[in-house]
Amino acid sequence: MSTIPKTDNPAGIGTTIKVPLSRQPYEVHLGSGTRSKFPELFRQFGRGRAFWVTDRNVEKAWGSELHELGATPAANLFVLPPGEDQKTLATVERLCRRWIVNGVERGDTIVACGGGVIGDIAGFSAACYQRGISFIQVPTTLLSMVDASVGGKTGVDLPEGKNLIGAFHQPLFVLVDIDFLKTLPPHRLIDGYAEVLKTALIGDLTLFDFLKSGGQQQILKGEPQALFKAVTACVQFKANVVAKDEKETDLRRILNFGHTVGHALETSGGFQQLSHGEAVLWGLCAAIELSMFTGTLIIDKGGEIQLLLQPLLEHIPALDFDPQALYQLLLHDKKVLDGIPHWVLLEEVGKPVIRKDVSQPQILEVLGRLKLKMGRL
Repeated sequence: MSTIPKTDNPAGIGTTIKVPLSRQPYEVHLGSGTRSKFPELFRQFGRGRAFWVTDRNVEKAWGSELHELGATPAANLFVLPPGEDQKTLATVERLCRRWIVNGVERGDTIVACGGGVIGDIAGFSAACYQRGISFIQVPTTLLSMVDASVGGKTGVDLPEGKNLIGAFHQPLFVLVDIDFLKTLPPHRLIDGYAEVLKTALIGDLTLFDFLKSGGQQQILKGEPQALFKAVTACVQFKANVVAKDEKETDLRRILNFGHTVGHALETSGGFQQLSHGEAVLWGLCAAIELSMFTGTLIIDKGGEIQLLLQPLLEHIPALDFDPQALYQLLLHDKKVLDGIPHWVLLEEVGKPVIRKDVSQPQILEVLGRLKLKMGRL
């Protein structure tokens, strides 16, 4: 069954998606203008007082409204610099110490309002502070709306790799308002679109057909109805997967399609040269290439997917990397078991497969092809 809803009125769109975890089920409230529901939702699901965490970009664009929505004094809004380089243990320590000064108690709630970086930092800090306090996700970027805000993954980076320190810590609820995307720079729509395409490739055939038939262009132009369709489809798909495998022991690993190489590229660039979404787009390119090279995916279908990817790759940065060095970074990936990388590949659209029999020469060959492709674009 398709997860794409039908709507003719972007200004009035809205839906609620349940994440039916056995231990802590919660809801994702999604639509246009849904930020106005925060006070009501907090009264229903929140705990204690709300202490917000955001970054300078969000605070500049939405700060006055955040104070109003959350009835939040200035002292209860913690503003961090933007960027992946903030995802460190030092930032977590700084944030927790601020909470001590401000009297944050175990019965209070942290509100992560921002992109995936803010969600990861604030969520992991909440998971650690006083051995765990509640938090809420209010994503403001396409990437965080379609992926990072749902599922309870939180964490920070190390120089050796991305998200190597973290915890599963589920939010009380997630509030997704696509109006936040109006202030998002166009290149950040491409960033988030990487996760939309990933979702379409591993599980939602209707979404894939929508993207092929013009949805990709509509999303990248910021059209509200297209954004609502894409975000809803991605959230519903991820909720279904997470409900079956909360701690990523089996099925949930398919959500890492394109991320093995993507995370290694981010790390190789010092988390400065490529954003997460840009790295995932290159990672998707490598995963499709590896799927074809190993005979998992037929060439014709791989070529069809590459046609969707090509115009995106032309608008994102490349990275000069050494395939051998990148392969060594792959060995730090969380999907490595017994020293063997486990790869999420495609048999066909909507049918991912996890393989551990991909050889080092095959991986190096594909990394070499990726390096050449980057050099030509």
